[in-house]
Amino acid sequence: MDKTFLRFGMTVCSVALVALFGGGCATTAETATTIRLLTHKEFHLPQEAIDDFTARTGIEVLVFIEKDTTAMVDLLERTVASPVADVVLGIDSLERRRVTENRLVEPYRPIAVDRLDPSLLLQDEMLTPISQLAACLNRSKSRYDSAPRRVDQLPAPGGMPLRPPEKIDDLADPRHAATAVIPDPLSSRLGLYFLVAIERLHPENVEGVTPWPKVVDAMLRWGVEIAPSWEEAWFSRFQPSAGSENTDTRSLTWGSSGMPAVSVRFLPELPDDVDVAVIDSGCVKIVNYAGVVSNTPDRRNAGRLVDTLIEPLFQYGVPDRYGSRPTRTDIVRTDAWRRFGVDVTAIPVDEWRIGPLWEVWLMTWKQIVDSIASGEEPLPPVVEVTLPAE
Repeated sequence: MDKTFLRFGMTVCSVALVALFGGGCATTAETATTIRLLTHKEFHLPQEAIDDFTARTGIEVLVFIEKDTTAMVDLLERTVASPVADVVLGIDSLERRRVTENRLVEPYRPIAVDRLDPSLLLQDEMLTPISQLAACLNRSKSRYDSAPRRVDQLPAPGGMPLRPPEKIDDLADPRHAATAVIPDPLSSRLGLYFLVAIERLHPENVEGVTPWPKVVDAMLRWGVEIAPSWEEAWFSRFQPSAGSENTDTRSLTWGSSGMPAVSVRFLPELPDDVDVAVIDSGCVKIVNYAGVVSNTPDRRNAGRLVDTLIEPLFQYGVPDRYGSRPTRTDIVRTDAWRRFGVDVTAIPVDEWRIGPLWEVWLMTWKQIVDSIASGEEPLPPVVEVTLPAE
């Protein structure tokens, strides 16, 4: 029952009580109009855009915050007959299938839909794309890049600096595994997309391809560190964020293509360079959506709020600590994004295939982690034997 709610205007209500007893939530003024917005802790909500919506329309926004996307969709399923919200925000690529198949949202076409990236639009108009993210490996430049040397200054063969990794598979190399930290897929959504990236490159039951459980097993046994959250991995264990004075840090982590720009977000002045580089290989494209909740008693104003989520004021505030990017094509990038933003080749998530599978992948991940912790032997190699024809 640990739920969080925010107040915009004068309306306060607990999502736990609404879900338990049904119905709505009383406001401080009988005539006030309130729209209920359901989101989650990992989705950045630009408050100034919500305040502007209230100022322009007179509609108060009551924000319910669940712990993550899956918990949010679970709540929508439990309350579909008497919904706890009118608008849902933060449906990601992995949950899109469940939301649309179970008709947890209604089709809605935003007024400014022509301003959105057409590659992100859904034909059924069930969900509206709000932000996008390319999840990728990030590395420290200073841990790999060395100053140019003259020929007579080259180090001995044994002293050559480690070449930076070029793809996710390099984390199965002992030299790189011992320098990497990734967020735990069991407790981090971004960590879960690490499994999605690995599985796409190493699907099971494909001839000639090492299945992903064996690849992950090798990565962890060679020393890839697991952090309980993305924040812990990035801010405490990743060297560019943790600080150069801390020598017990890692030089590789799973983040996004926007992290070089985000890493300077709170500096008083932009530096000449950043110590974060993005590895443009194996990146996964994540899209976050909003939608009008099915059976909402106020579909008109729910649609107005969805319209606000793709207006410039909200979209300009989308770049967050995860490095998300707006879905509008006419938003001017910030100075940090123009100087340090990185464009990568990110493959969209095939949620129609992955939707029924990713929870099974999490169980497999847990089994691998538990087996390593208990001292069990590595997974046996995959051996294919072709018998000679008689």
